[in-house]
Amino acid sequence: MTKFVLITGASTGIGRTTAMRMAKRGYTVFAGVRNERDAQDLRNENIATLSPILLDVSKQTDIERTVSVLQQACSTAGLMALINNAGINYVAPFELADEQKVRYLMEVNFFGMMNLTRALVPLLQTYAQTSQKTAKVVNVGSIGSKIGLPWEFSYHASKFAVLGMSQALRFELDALGIRVCCVMPGGIRTPFFAKSGTETQQTKQTLIGPNAAYYERNMSKMWDAALQFERFATPPETVAQAIQRLVEKRNPPLRKVIGIDAKLINFLVWARWENVLKSQFVSG
Repeated sequence: MTKFVLITGASTGIGRTTAMRMAKRGYTVFAGVRNERDAQDLRNENIATLSPILLDVSKQTDIERTVSVLQQACSTAGLMALINNAGINYVAPFELADEQKVRYLMEVNFFGMMNLTRALVPLLQTYAQTSQKTAKVVNVGSIGSKIGLPWEFSYHASKFAVLGMSQALRFELDALGIRVCCVMPGGIRTPFFAKSGTETQQTKQTLIGPNAAYYERNMSKMWDAALQFERFATPPETVAQAIQRLVEKRNPPLRKVIGIDAKLINFLVWARWENVLKSQFVSG
């Protein structure tokens, strides 16, 4: 039986690495990207089982078109796995945040994931019924699903939501033969990290109001601390390997923490030592 997989956010980083890894290992992979240039970059890899598909998860028309393509490609076999990886960040103090940017982040990181997953439940269930195996939904959260750090409240809000949705769907969809997991990596050696640094610098230049100096000082401190953690950043290949194993495992866990930094933060949260982290990131 052909093993069909859809991965969102496959232009760079975790998504691209996972798409290529799984395509090279016998899966028929549909890789969601937001523009034709990124689609062509994937075609240039010349992997027969890797098919880029234009998919902006914030657009319902893109979701509907993607579902239609998948229905035609794998209607009888069903969809073995959906890997929800698309996500963006927004760095800003809570007081000064641009509401439209916060809403767009939630649209991409949460509502897009919700709408795409809901639309693909029938195809996932078809796979479970025809193969007598569990279909998988792997949601890419973050160690930021466990703790909220300053200046990225909207990102953490979305990742808390991803973990909460994953747990709820774990209960709801299990009886339909669909197993839901949430991977929770820490820092990853991808353009996402550098882009967050650029956004931090841009935000610092627009700070206004009586608390501007406080925000500027501590956003700089946060970024300095983040750079210290960068040396512990996990290669995207490690996350891709973990995702593949979750897809192949009969009964994968709900949560999968990935990376040295993520495991350290996870322990500090479990031990209720959040103040250790607080002291590194923010002061009056």
